[in-house]
Amino acid sequence: MTTGEKVRLNTASPFARRLNLPRGAVGAVICRYNLLRGGVRAQRLDVQFGPELFVWGAPAEAFEPAANEKAC
Repeated sequence: MTTGEKVRLNTASPFARRLNLPRGAVGAVICRYNLLRGGVRAQRLDVQFGPELFVWGAPAEAFEPAANEKAC
């Protein structure tokens, strides 16, 4: 996923259940980065779902592309 790409939470992800977002909410990727811990690399995303709603440092696998949809 790239900066500016529209994404939504993957409903199969356990992470999706922990967030209080409406089902099918679409956001825009603000930043994508990698964390290194003990030689293991994990990709993280910062995503904006609205003017005051952000998700910081979420696992990239918790999201799926939302092509042809408008972000909140």
